[in-house]
Amino acid sequence: MKPGVIKSLVAQTAGLLAASTALALAVNVFSPAGLAVTRALTLHELDARYVTAEETKARHEAGQSLFLDARRPELFARGHIAGAQNLPADEFGERFTAIAGWLPKEAELVVYCDSKSCSLSRQLADKLAEAGYERVVIFRDGWVAWKERGWAAE
Repeated sequence: MKPGVIKSLVAQTAGLLAASTALALAVNVFSPAGLAVTRALTLHELDARYVTAEETKARHEAGQSLFLDARRPELFARGHIAGAQNLPADEFGERFTAIAGWLPKEAELVVYCDSKSCSLSRQLADKLAEAGYERVVIFRDGWVAWKERGWAAE
């Protein structure tokens, strides 16, 4: 190939890439499910606010955090972290209005479900963040790890 042809192909490829990028960014801006280029990241996207079992226990002992169990009511009834309130992630819409009055926006909320494989705590944390709660942490190890350690339970 001649050097002029190669230069032309490189220029055309660069132009196509630039046009494609501009179009993708434009679509992203107007898409409700767009990437975080145009909006704040959710907790789910950040994957950032997880606390260890020891950190969770310290928060519990300090008594300055509110604990929310994201599991279904029947699992909550079988056992939960002492003092925790049940707010099932899949019933958030129906149940949140009943507790919003006593759940201060400035409170630190520790959410949990069964274990690392359970995604309900992440779902609940996302919904709380969308509702304006900024101090939400997730106890990833969940109820199973808490119970195995023999910590305060009801």
